[in-house]
Amino acid sequence: MHWLVEYLWSGGAEEIIVNGYHLSDKLLDYVDREDFPIPVHLRIEESLLGTGGGIRNVADFWDDRPFVVVNGDILSSIDLQKLLSSHESYGAAATLVLKDEPRFNGVQVAEDGRIQGFRGGTDQHLAFTGIQVIDPRVLASIPADTPISIIDTYLDLISSGGKVMAHVVKEQFWRELGSPESYLQVHQEFSQMQSAPVPGLPVGDEPVVHESARLGSGVRLDGMVCIGADCDLENGAVVQESVIWEQVQVRAGCSVLDCIIGDGVVVTESLKGVVIGSEGRKELGTRH
Repeated sequence: MHWLVEYLWSGGAEEIIVNGYHLSDKLLDYVDREDFPIPVHLRIEESLLGTGGGIRNVADFWDDRPFVVVNGDILSSIDLQKLLSSHESYGAAATLVLKDEPRFNGVQVAEDGRIQGFRGGTDQHLAFTGIQVIDPRVLASIPADTPISIIDTYLDLISSGGKVMAHVVKEQFWRELGSPESYLQVHQEFSQMQSAPVPGLPVGDEPVVHESARLGSGVRLDGMVCIGADCDLENGAVVQESVIWEQVQVRAGCSVLDCIIGDGVVVTESLKGVVIGSEGRKELGTRH
């Protein structure tokens, strides 16, 4: 959330609204206590509305200019000003940022840049990055208070002759963080880089340890390791290829391997390949 606000601000955003549902109390707390460089508002859905319904849910926030929508589970260096310029030149109802990502490729694009469909999956198709520019007139085609995908809205526009365009990027960094596995994978990627692909995020093979964390004697940190604020790693603890959030305690002699440990967790046994947080414990899948 912090990074997304900085990203949008650096891309020219004047004001931001966040459409929330899951863990909305945490979002409310975060927005209330943070000092953002531009106004940030929060709208909570009473029931889950989907990617189209969520945009329609904040229709009163937009003015008559095209607006940028960014998914909340991505990390990217894609240039938003170039995206806006492309959208303006196309005169499109919407312009979607696409990229070649074999795991997600599914958008069919014509030679003139028009998007033709979203049911692809071949090497010739591209992936939707979750970054888009939408003209306000599109809002009228999204039913209010109704769960709907924005993709369904675009398919209706395309079938009726509307122009939904592709803004294709190649070299810019983009990663999806929609699962614990992909979240951990991005940290592992950054630990192997020499320069940051996005501003403000640490890279390199040295452990990232908050200055307030306490490390006992004989603590060992191997590979990609991130340790958050006010953590306490007791004597002989071992952390390897793991991300540990804030106020976590790792008891003496315990090892943590390939894990994500959430705020306030007390680790009393050795762990491998799990994510543990306020919502319980989950086994992680095979590393990508």
